[in-house]
Amino acid sequence: MVKKFLLAAAALVTLAALGPVTAVARAPVVVSGGGTGTFDGVHPGSQFGMGVVFRGANVQGHFNCVMAGRSAFAGLRLMKVDGQVTAGSANAAAGTATFSGTGTLHMNNAKSQVAFTVKVARGGPHVGTLQLTVNGPPVGLFPLPLEHVATGQIVVH
Repeated sequence: MVKKFLLAAAALVTLAALGPVTAVARAPVVVSGGGTGTFDGVHPGSQFGMGVVFRGANVQGHFNCVMAGRSAFAGLRLMKVDGQVTAGSANAAAGTATFSGTGTLHMNNAKSQVAFTVKVARGGPHVGTLQLTVNGPPVGLFPLPLEHVATGQIVVH
């Protein structure tokens, strides 16, 4: 009986020395999708595409947003933001993400390097949302209005 007790105690001491069992690494959260958006439910907004992978603090991906000749903004013939995503956060359960990076802004005949931030919510037409904020010349801090997906979808999983 004493032998069994000592063996059990030794096993417990060994487990305690090893520390808590490490949880299996979390799967990455992926934000992907593309399509067209609308600012007001009627008129066309942007055409967009994204692929972003969140692995804890490591965030990598690409974002592209274009309004060319179909803009809801008078005098804007071309607006394109195309860049690498390097930071952000995502909540797969809620279906939301915010990500940011740097890229090239093409605006009418001007081209410049800018920082951008994008907030998305998963969903297809009339459900998914996207909001792009551009920070850099020639526009300064320029948040576009919230867009709803008109065609396509945004996936957060």
